[in-house]
Amino acid sequence: MDKPAMASVFRMRHVPASISGVRSLGRGQANPIFHSRPLGEAIRFIAEADGQYDLSAVAISYGDRSTPPLGSREVKQLWSEYGERLMEA
Repeated sequence: MDKPAMASVFRMRHVPASISGVRSLGRGQANPIFHSRPLGEAIRFIAEADGQYDLSAVAISYGDRSTPPLGSREVKQLWSEYGERLMEA
């Protein structure tokens, strides 16, 4: 993800987003269910969940249907670039 694309996502950090593709690592544990949350919060959750869940199929959907979802690689890039600023008003 290039800098202009990351800046665009940063500007959209307050739009509603949904998380899918997060799988439990434990035997007998249910996969987590997520409700809509702001994009910045969704990015933070996934960035901090690395190692706690299987994120190989994660996707954060936001914006209109034509906007491609963010995968784990993009989330890591965004968190590395912006970190807690994604949570600012």
